Amino acid sequence: MAVTDGVRATHPYLLTAVGHIPSPGYLGPERYLSERQDVPFPATPSEVDHEVILAEVADLGPLRAMLHQWAGEHHFAGEPAGDLVMAAVEVAANGLRHGAAPVRVRAWHHRDTLIVQCDDSAGRPVPTTAGYQRPRPAHFVPGGRGLWLARQLADVVITDSGPGRTSVRLHFPYEVMHRSPA
Repeated sequence: MAVTDGVRATHPYLLTAVGHIPSPGYLGPERYLSERQDVPFPATPSEVDHEVILAEVADLGPLRAMLHQWAGEHHFAGEPAGDLVMAAVEVAANGLRHGAAPVRVRAWHHRDTLIVQCDDSAGRPVPTTAGYQRPRPAHFVPGGRGLWLARQLADVVITDSGPGRTSVRLHFPYEVMHRSPA
């Protein structure tokens, strides 16, 4: 039933025996997402594989190298490793550009999933629909695709904010990242 309710909430029309009809349970994207925003942000483990503090854009190069090596140590290579590195560096760059330095990047693994969390020091909430739609050319600003790219490349993206902290957590399960296209 939860799946059916989710379909009704996210699709403006339903296909029935009489054709397309308006979905009575439809919620627009912003309302749908905002009503599901109060999911608790899981605690970060006390011990992580790597922790890096970024103060400026020049720190992104060493972060990129560290993430690539770490992904390789966990059998992520080629495109899956590149996806992880690109998504994490984009989110870290967002923290420097739209948030506030320092940006703390922590990387750890849980079973076969690699997790990267970026925390900037601004404490600004991430807009509810940020990164869910590809930026349109009319609204595009250089560097304005970071969260959208992260949502395309990571299996799960979770955001949270609190006083003096905006967090974005990226999940990269080995099984999903290494699945062959159908």
